[in-house]
Amino acid sequence: MGKVLNSQQVGFYKENGYLIAEDIFDSAWLDETLDAFNLSFAQQLERRKLPVATGERLAALHDNMAGLLQADVQLYLATLRMCSKLYGVYQLMTAPRLRGAVEDLGVSTPLFQTTPVLHLMARRLVIPGGYQGFDVHQDWTSVQGSLDTVTTWIPFMDVDANLYTMEVVPGSHLNGLLSGVQEPNIYRVDEKHYSEEQFVPVQVRKSGVCLMSNFTVHRSSRRGDERMRISVSGRYENASEPTFVEREYPFTQLKSLHRGFITENFPAEGQVRKVFQGQ
Repeated sequence: MGKVLNSQQVGFYKENGYLIAEDIFDSAWLDETLDAFNLSFAQQLERRKLPVATGERLAALHDNMAGLLQADVQLYLATLRMCSKLYGVYQLMTAPRLRGAVEDLGVSTPLFQTTPVLHLMARRLVIPGGYQGFDVHQDWTSVQGSLDTVTTWIPFMDVDANLYTMEVVPGSHLNGLLSGVQEPNIYRVDEKHYSEEQFVPVQVRKSGVCLMSNFTVHRSSRRGDERMRISVSGRYENASEPTFVEREYPFTQLKSLHRGFITENFPAEGQVRKVFQGQ
């Protein structure tokens, strides 16, 4: 018996390359983070003197995101990027029960090479000229760290078959790295390695998580209604996996720092004093 997962669950993961684990997070954490998302979009709408939706949590957030997208695409994207860096997102990624579940799958010395990634699917929130979701791919090339790296996919609401599920090909991880094409956002797997009938939809309830091998073939489903699906994903890599140690800890993710001033003539002395002295 593991800390969080039982032997049957661990066996299922090893055989299929993915696992749905329920009751990993406190639902209140998810709601608090959604509220922080909504606050972020509402602040920008108020700044632009645009209407701010209130009421039921998800409906208000959906309306406010749509309102900002319609008003300013670049501001919408900037707000969305900021939301992926909020404390609540990191709280989910480091939740004790998630840490325990990943350890049960063999990740004994976890590390985070990547920052969490926010995933959004909704018909009202398609960026003009853009896209939503990912085609068939493997995650391996995005990190190339430990062979036992676990992708964690955490939804903020119940994800049913008609809410843009993730779709996986069970057992595909055992074939290792497949031939394909490296594209800007994904490593697209060659079609000869899968067939349409092999894909299985991943339905996860709120407070649950889908744990998945970096070698599991998967994609985003385009099947969905008028609702919005928000999820966050991250990578639990293992600093003690033998091939990672032997390869001297390679990382694909590199940090860069903007050394110059982003906003000219900012901040003024008075703005700093106001923070500390309330002037």
